[in-house]
Amino acid sequence: MTDARKLVVFDDNAPLYVDLLRGALEAEWDVKSGPNSTIWLRDHIADADAAIGLKLPTELRCKAAKLKLLLFPGAGFMHRDPEELPEGCQHANVYEHEIPVAEYVFLALLTLATGQTESAAAFRHGEWLGNGRVGGAPRRELFGGMLGLIGFGHIGREVARRAEAFGLRVQAIRSKAAPEALAALLSTSDFVVVACPLTPETKGMLTGERLRLMKPNAILVNVARAEIVEEAALFQALRERWFAAAALDVWYRYPAHADERLHGSQYPFHELPNVLATPHSSAWTGPMIARRARQMAANLDRFARGEPIERVVLTGTWRGSCGSPV
Repeated sequence: MTDARKLVVFDDNAPLYVDLLRGALEAEWDVKSGPNSTIWLRDHIADADAAIGLKLPTELRCKAAKLKLLLFPGAGFMHRDPEELPEGCQHANVYEHEIPVAEYVFLALLTLATGQTESAAAFRHGEWLGNGRVGGAPRRELFGGMLGLIGFGHIGREVARRAEAFGLRVQAIRSKAAPEALAALLSTSDFVVVACPLTPETKGMLTGERLRLMKPNAILVNVARAEIVEEAALFQALRERWFAAAALDVWYRYPAHADERLHGSQYPFHELPNVLATPHSSAWTGPMIARRARQMAANLDRFARGEPIERVVLTGTWRGSCGSPV
């Protein structure tokens, strides 16, 4: 292994994919895997050519002078400033989450539109909720409805593909669409899916004024980022039923560790009967993790062959003096 390049994986989820990663690599890599810990990383990063992790601690930039590739094991990225990474270190991410997220969208729409979850719960107590023989109220269908997609990237395209099978009509806008296009989509869609990236332009894009444009029976699904929708306005809209319901899988607050208990917002969305609230879990599936491992391996092999890296989001520019030993 003397000629092998060194890869350091500092990710608490590494046990879920590191063996898959090793098996997918074609080039020779000496893979060291450990927790997302500055203490552990300090002992392994100095001679690393590449790394996989959420964020390189600032205090280790000097030790990581040899690092030329940092892969983020997800669709986002935590480094926003090139000065946070050593000069020449490429920072890339990976997708592959669009399939389970698209499946979640239709789980959410069917759950909220058909009311079958409530019917099943009532039937456990002998109640025939939603049965026409005993005068139950009729349910909705997805068929024939208009699905509006805010964002038409990886997730939006997968949602649109599945919409055809449900007999839905689809309209979509990009995140940089004109305000008039957004207003038209909100006012004419039966189901609205937020699937655009969070940017300075999209942050707070769905204001209270725009939420009021939605149809009274519309259903909103947010699988992008919570901050795209104004928090207070969304809670008011759902509590007062400006539109019918929402499925929320992304949040305004996240736990700092696995044992922390919180509901993702300063407002009790989870208490509203017309909200399907889930803990940002729509993408987290075994097949998705395996696909990401293969894609990260492909990028590592590109690096080893001297080929361009895919999905680079920024390149480090830090050239600071190391000063005292870290």
